[in-house]
This record gives sequence, C-alpha cells and structure tokens, in this order.
Amino acid sequence: MRKLKLTLLFFSILQLSHAQETIPSTGGNASGTGGATSYTVGQLVYTTNISTTGSVSQGVQQAFEFQTLSNPGLLAAQLTAVTYPNPTTDFIVLKITDTMLENLQYTLFDINGKTIDSNPVKTSSTEIPMKNLSIGMYLLKLTKKNKPLKTFKIIKKH
Repeated sequence: MRKLKLTLLFFSILQLSHAQETIPSTGGNASGTGGATSYTVGQLVYTTNISTTGSVSQGVQQAFEFQTLSNPGLLAAQLTAVTYPNPTTDFIVLKITDTMLENLQYTLFDINGKTIDSNPVKTSSTEIPMKNLSIGMYLLKLTKKNKPLKTFKIIKKH
C-alpha cells in the first residue's frame, strides 16, 4: 500500500512540474559574425522579442524559406524575386530591377526537375501562377539567351 501511495505521489509531482513543455525533434547552435544563438525545433510556445536592432521569434512557426541560388560571376545583373507571401499559395511575382536586361525567360521546375511553366519575361514585374500546383518546393530559373542567370527556391503551401 505504501508503494502505491509513493508511486501516485511521484506521478502527481511529475505531472505538475512542467519541467519541459516540449519534446523537441532537433536543435543546435548557430553562430556568425553578428553573434550566436541556440535553437530547438518542436517548441510549443511562440513568442517574439523585438528591439531597436532587430527581432527574434521562437516556438512553433510556419516554414519560411527563400533562397537565391546564383553564379557569383554574374553579380552585375541586379535581379530579385518577390513572393506574396512566402511561402506562396497563389502566385509569385518576379521583379527585375535592372531594366537593361532583354531576352529573359523564366522556367519553373518541380523538385524532380520537371518543367512546370516557361515563358519570356516581358515586363519588370511578371506574375507567375502557382495556385493549381501541389504543395512543395519549386525552382524558378531565370535565363538570358538560354544562359542561366539566377535560380530561386520557392516554397508552395496549401
């Protein structure tokens, strides 16, 4: 009887302790010239800390990933891609800031390399539809006369 009472007391204290609010799936440390931080993937709480020098969000967050893959030798071309929102649900907007570029074409690939869409870029702001595409990662490749300039990694969500 005494073992049963001790066991119940132990589990009651364990339940009330809240020593750990999450079972993280992974984590680690990140450092750079601006400082260092540690992170945990799988936190249950979401908070944002804001100061005059920047902000940091922690906890459960939606995927946000936007990377530009490029040839470093082509830095003279000023190209940007903007998504509304990123990750996108309906479309992405490809904005060209260097108006001197002509004969541009974009090609949208899925993760397996299959061409989804390919069209010439006629204006400085081109809307590329993604509403009917499956959830996943896509690559947007920008070329000039069949020579690659930049490749953008786009995330499509529901």
